[in-house]
Amino acid sequence: MKQLISSETVATKLNNWYAFIRKNQVSEAQHIKAQIETELDHMEEDQNVLLYYSLLDFRHQLMLSYVKPHLATEINGSLALIEEKKEVIVNHQLGDIIQYYFWFFKGMYEFRRNNFPTAISFYKKAEKKITMVVDDVEKAEFYYKLSEIYYHMKQNYYSMHYAHLASNIFSAHKGLEEKKIYCDFIIAGNLKDSLKYDEALEKYTQALFAASKTNNKNLIASACYNVGICYFYRHELDKAAKYMEEALDIFGQETSSYVPKVLYTLMFIKVKQRNNEKASILYKQGMRAAHSLNNEEYIAKLTILNELYLGEGNNEIIELEFDYLESKNLYEAVEELSIEAAKYYSENRLFEESVYYFNKNIKARQKIQKGDEVHEG
Repeated sequence: MKQLISSETVATKLNNWYAFIRKNQVSEAQHIKAQIETELDHMEEDQNVLLYYSLLDFRHQLMLSYVKPHLATEINGSLALIEEKKEVIVNHQLGDIIQYYFWFFKGMYEFRRNNFPTAISFYKKAEKKITMVVDDVEKAEFYYKLSEIYYHMKQNYYSMHYAHLASNIFSAHKGLEEKKIYCDFIIAGNLKDSLKYDEALEKYTQALFAASKTNNKNLIASACYNVGICYFYRHELDKAAKYMEEALDIFGQETSSYVPKVLYTLMFIKVKQRNNEKASILYKQGMRAAHSLNNEEYIAKLTILNELYLGEGNNEIIELEFDYLESKNLYEAVEELSIEAAKYYSENRLFEESVYYFNKNIKARQKIQKGDEVHEG
């Protein structure tokens, strides 16, 4: 009879797998995942290890949904598997660390779906278990995710606090330079949102310099995008377009899920430059990219931008797309584009419609900021 593989051996490989996942190292993660799945069939029985595998498989799918969306085909199935074990987990029949991962990864999933109130409620459940986490790098990962969601909720103080906590830990560990760069993105983003554009640009530029010394193309593209968006807010549109085009070139090569986002932003830049011919081309490219990824968010955003700047400002079409964005809790998009709609209708002396969209803008910001008031999920 063939000797069974010890659960400790498999658990060690699971930890290594998670390390690759945290770094978004897709090929390495895929390789060790395949090894683990073979060994699980010959492992001595251990329910905790099996559950740990299920949780990491879910986390693996979340990683793919960002960096290789065409490979993230099993995320719903992975979620269903861990949901089957929810009662066992929450009733303390398994360890605190397993509970931590369950709530943490569930929070990440809801964040990915833009369900910020639900995501923050799950993060708060995970935070109750954080004292049981002995790995400082894992704590930094959690702090980074908190900084990320607070950034999107316009809670700049909390976002900066957790970003600095995460950055300090990542900086103290060799080989985690890329993780620190992601923290720098969050810190710079908070500076940008606080209208400190010079400080934000300096931070973004430093992050781009650091990213350029890595082999991570997605990271470099993200850094280019961030520098470009900062120039956009500084109204330096030529520089904004330059960096955005660099980001698009790299993301396009990597078949990234960020392609529709970059095309949308580049279209935005071109309409501000009154280059409608180029904007129209980017609109068509963006719609093709968004449809190929079933990205309804950017289909709606591109449609609104097109109707306002290149179309006839058809309010029925515009309102339909805003309805979709609101139905999916995409209030950041509503906030951004409602102000554009308000300006458009004001310039066309349609003051009733203009006031309507100004009010929509105010309500969207309120909904974003109130997301942290939900504490249970």
